Amino acid sequence: MGTDLFIDSDSSLAELISSISVEPIISLDTEFMRESTYYPKLCLIQIATPNLAACVDCLADLDLSPLFKLLLEKDKSWVLHSARQDLEVIDQYANGLPSRLIDTQIAAALLGHMPQIGLQDIVQKRLNIELDKSLSRTNWAKRPLATPAVKYALGDVHHLLKLWDNLYSELEKYGRISWFEEDCQQALGAPLVTPALTLWERLKGLSSLEASSQSVALSLVEWREECAQELDRPRRWILSDELIIRTASRPPTTHKELAAIADMPPKLIKRFGDKILAATTNKNIDQITLVKKRLHKPRPDKNSLKQLQNLTAQRAHKLGIQPEVLATRKELIDLLFGKPSDRIANGWRQHEFDDFFLKET
Repeated sequence: MGTDLFIDSDSSLAELISSISVEPIISLDTEFMRESTYYPKLCLIQIATPNLAACVDCLADLDLSPLFKLLLEKDKSWVLHSARQDLEVIDQYANGLPSRLIDTQIAAALLGHMPQIGLQDIVQKRLNIELDKSLSRTNWAKRPLATPAVKYALGDVHHLLKLWDNLYSELEKYGRISWFEEDCQQALGAPLVTPALTLWERLKGLSSLEASSQSVALSLVEWREECAQELDRPRRWILSDELIIRTASRPPTTHKELAAIADMPPKLIKRFGDKILAATTNKNIDQITLVKKRLHKPRPDKNSLKQLQNLTAQRAHKLGIQPEVLATRKELIDLLFGKPSDRIANGWRQHEFDDFFLKET
């Protein structure tokens, strides 16, 4: 096979699978569209090994199951950068995740780079290679794909193995391979779809509502998720965050009251009015209890939190990493209340806290 390939037939896919079957480490990237859907629509899977780079056209009439079966073998490791969205879309189609993840963004963070550093920046810093980002807004669902778009798609995955080699050497030098393996395993266990409870907590203006209205907002967020998934439409197309807050602030009990809410789409009322009213009148005891706990959640002592943040920054500086890599603000607050997160309570972070912070506080 050639070194740069575009796979759009079962025969060429079979040849690709044969070529990569013996490779223990495979770098991956995906291109997908989700502007008009809830679930990402997989358009391309880019694959690279030391000997080849290939784009698999997922919109062609291909049987992708043999490829996914190979990728999910226990002896295969996937190299990705900022893997969460790629894992989400692949899991949706392959119904599985790799046994071992190698996320170069996590590796970079453990070596002092910003936690959310993009591939373009880390490749520039580590390999002195300038990646072309001029085609980042390409419509990946359009066919045929122009040759420059294919080359652009291959560009990201092409450098991942070399980048990993570069990062691995330094992780090994500083004795942080175990740190890296631990953080990647945690990433594999994290939810790929944001839970409704998290979406509710992120609502702008939630804290200004009374407890009963916050409970209504949670019911609306949960209904919206179910509806968006069922229709495969973006949640904002169903009901915006602003409308959730507006509806929850004065929960309607009739279609007339629902229609009186500013900017409430008549089509939405006609189609889902009964379900929205069911959500606004829902008296879920568990939800109300949860909301009350949130409202009465104790606030940390400012001085104690500041002291712990300063200690975190000092230790992170000594380790050569950003403070939020060691612990986020939320994790520090939880730690002050004796409820450390799993990241803090176990593994290398626990050692760092036991060795330094707890002796100082």
